[in-house]
Amino acid sequence: MINLMTEYSWKDLSKLLDENEGAVFIVDVHRFRKNVQALQAAFKEHYSNIGIGYSYKTNHLPKLCSVAHEENLYAEVVSGTEFEIARALGVPGERILFNGPTKTNTELNAAFSLGALVNVDSLSEARQIAAIASEYKGTLRLGLRCNLDLQWKDRQSRFGLSETSGELDKAWELLSRFKNIRIEGLHCHTSFDRSADSYSRRVTRLIEIADRLFCLAVPQFLDVGGGLAGPMSSTLRQQFTVAPPTYEEYAAAICNPLLQRYGQNGPKLILEPGVGLLGNVFEYAFRVEHVKQIGSRWFAITSGASHHIKIVPNDFNLPTSLLECQGTAASERKGHSIDIAGFTCLEHDIIYRGFEYPLARGDILVTENTGAYSIVSSPDFIRTNPPVYERTENSWLTLRNKQDVSSYLSEFKW
Repeated sequence: MINLMTEYSWKDLSKLLDENEGAVFIVDVHRFRKNVQALQAAFKEHYSNIGIGYSYKTNHLPKLCSVAHEENLYAEVVSGTEFEIARALGVPGERILFNGPTKTNTELNAAFSLGALVNVDSLSEARQIAAIASEYKGTLRLGLRCNLDLQWKDRQSRFGLSETSGELDKAWELLSRFKNIRIEGLHCHTSFDRSADSYSRRVTRLIEIADRLFCLAVPQFLDVGGGLAGPMSSTLRQQFTVAPPTYEEYAAAICNPLLQRYGQNGPKLILEPGVGLLGNVFEYAFRVEHVKQIGSRWFAITSGASHHIKIVPNDFNLPTSLLECQGTAASERKGHSIDIAGFTCLEHDIIYRGFEYPLARGDILVTENTGAYSIVSSPDFIRTNPPVYERTENSWLTLRNKQDVSSYLSEFKW
């Protein structure tokens, strides 16, 4: 684990950390573009009618959103805020997929007026849209998000229109009455099971539902949502009980049912990957502040925090590399099987358990695979959020500033 981050020097990162309370995100925009192109290529090897929606909720860094649109990806948004971000970045309305469980009338009217596709999440929302349609002059583009009963290991998703409860059929019946509503296809999403086989079962079930609702006509799209695994280091891959599928394995599993039913003339297959495109695109650099022994255990207290990079609690140790502090003697290095803790006052703020190399004050740690949900979910807890930098050929390019105290307090009234 030592000095794996050869593209950075301790001196370079130390200066950045000094200026930013000891923690920064580093984005590799070129790697993101490569991931997008690799995913597109893997699926187009099997099925030509492919569309990819870039998940804004997973990471709405404007630089990445802009690259996504350059690569002809849809903007997949789940709120009015994200919709406005997409529009501010120049995304045409017809290239926006509007998902999510709640949408205001104002947001829906804006989406419909610009030609965005809205995926309906509930029967109540279908009624909300029907009320809009009754007074709306133009065409409303819709998809129906299906809640698929695929026995998710005793888990049940709260999202989408349930076929078993009858709400899916009721929504179809209600919305089909309106001449200005165009139901273009079916959507589903859950991250309960990321295996390739689970995606094959989703597509198969969507095809069966489409055949019934569309009376064997071909819908314009079938959308299997996101949740796909993406490229990762062998260190992280080995921690999974079952090896995460590759893009190629997903493509074969998802496209085969489509080919069997439609050949190459079927509906557009839409994917909405977040983690699968973003995981390996970010790294998180932070500093060791203190190393101490408590009983038989060793802890490194750092300037990082688990809430910056571990949004969903899990037992994974994200691959973390060490840049040794310049000028530190070997005798100053302490510990073994060290728990790397954050700066917060919370007992559960553990970034890495059992780091197997002695550490010293001033060392820099760089954690990989932190691109998904990190910068969009981190609260301003104790310290304001870390900035985001891109490493260019000769310098660091700031893509998001760290908020200072003055600008932070300006948001409040007292």
